[in-house]
Amino acid sequence: MRTLSICVAALLLLAGCVESDMKVATGNAVSSGASAPKPNAIVVSDFVVSSDVLLIDRGYTARLERKIGAFPTFERKPRTIDRVNDEIVASIVATLREAGLEAAPGAEESLSASSDAVIVKGRLRAADPAAKKNEAGIGGGKSNVAADMTVSKFSTFGKRDLMTFAAEASGKLPSGKAAAADNAAIAGVLAAGDGAKEKLSPDVESAARKLGRAIGDKIVAYARVQGWLSQPETEAIAAAPAEKKPASAKPAPSKPKNESSQAESSDTAEASPLPGDDETQMVKLPAAKPKKKPAA
Repeated sequence: MRTLSICVAALLLLAGCVESDMKVATGNAVSSGASAPKPNAIVVSDFVVSSDVLLIDRGYTARLERKIGAFPTFERKPRTIDRVNDEIVASIVATLREAGLEAAPGAEESLSASSDAVIVKGRLRAADPAAKKNEAGIGGGKSNVAADMTVSKFSTFGKRDLMTFAAEASGKLPSGKAAAADNAAIAGVLAAGDGAKEKLSPDVESAARKLGRAIGDKIVAYARVQGWLSQPETEAIAAAPAEKKPASAKPAPSKPKNESSQAESSDTAEASPLPGDDETQMVKLPAAKPKKKPAA
């Protein structure tokens, strides 16, 4: 009976773990079980592009040819795919770093059980399943692209999927000073890689960055629920109880000597009792004179 009880308990524990993992893997950034430990790093790998998605940027390939020389026409497509991929990956990495997470581009093959890292993998596809080949894409006036993402954890216990979700290029990019900081962060990620450094055309760059930020925001939301992010300093200050400070008494301004003596004399005068104040004043009246009687 004891052995049977142990087996049942083990099965229940295993079922709970599986249920927890399945709830996390649905893409909802809420886990019903124990939170996943914070990884040492988050690695964002290259995307797989579906054959029905077209990535095109003629301006980019023209600038690239002017820099490195002419190359065969059939190389334009793979070179454009590589450059758009790098832009999406760099946008994801910049978004994660902005939130305070350690992130970098990389590949799953570079990870081992001792890496204790999270790997982010994605596949670009047409957002509309009914879309025809090359109808969806980025560049050339095309759109309707979605990314199917998988976030997995590598540890000594092996590989485990944490969540899966889909994302599309939506929302707005940062503006003003935030845009300058975002541009610098993405440029830093691209500069550290070995890909082409030529800029994409504005419409292609915007679509790639919007998709990358949408993906990064969902990963940040999951990390926040899991407790991977430290509490922002502003929130910590707001949460802390306000300390009551004693009211500081202002010292009385010093008075000149003449004013001080006048004040002392006036104080003395005010201190002397007046008739009708606290004590009744006794006043001696003169004796009344007798009235004279008229002569008879």
